Amino acid sequence: MKNNALHSDQFDQIVRGRIHADDFGQPQVADLDYYKRIASSQISGAIKAILNATNQHEFTTAIVQANSFITAASDYDFIDSAEKANWLNQVANAMRAQRIGESA
Repeated sequence: MKNNALHSDQFDQIVRGRIHADDFGQPQVADLDYYKRIASSQISGAIKAILNATNQHEFTTAIVQANSFITAASDYDFIDSAEKANWLNQVANAMRAQRIGESA
């Protein structure tokens, strides 16, 4: 029983320490890198879908997905404004390539 109480006190100290930490509720740096990689992967996939669209529905859906992924990544601060501008430029280039046949 004493060992269990010791374990519980140690756990409580860890929890209290995290709750009162300055960075409480903020993702750790490793988490940000992970989410940035996931966001970049989603955006890249949507841009590829724009280039590979074979009909208007696929084309429109891919554009909406790409813009949504970019906006979400920016809103959650996974990408900065320069990266957002770069992604939006890539979306515009992919749209242009798909609509008028320019190379992306």
